Amino acid sequence: MTGIADGEARRRIAEEFGATFFVEAAAGTGKTTALVKRIVALVRAGAATLDRIVAVTFTEKAAGETRLHLRSEIEATRATADPEQRARLDRALQELELARIGTIHAFCGDLLREPSLPTWRLPTGPAFCRWRPRAHRRTR
Repeated sequence: MTGIADGEARRRIAEEFGATFFVEAAAGTGKTTALVKRIVALVRAGAATLDRIVAVTFTEKAAGETRLHLRSEIEATRATADPEQRARLDRALQELELARIGTIHAFCGDLLREPSLPTWRLPTGPAFCRWRPRAHRRTR
């Protein structure tokens, strides 16, 4: 029996914490699963905490699904974790809502709202919202 064609790439995503990866693949090929496994492995190993991880998705729906998948994977991983790892995973479950999992637009918006940015940052509030192409077009 042969392995998955991209099995080595999946292993690297899950285990090589010192590397940054850009994962591009068709829908339904396991990108979310690979991303979630990497996040859980980082947390389990103590290499990162959820408040130090950013996961960017293309859609808000995908971000929500990623967060749910992450919760399930953390809970499942706790069963085989040693006490130190379990404590890290328990903390991750408590901090799950703090995790930055969202679209690129949401991530950039969060950056612009950071209080540590210089005073030239963009305004927030009603003027600073999601771009709506039709609302910004001029009519003739």
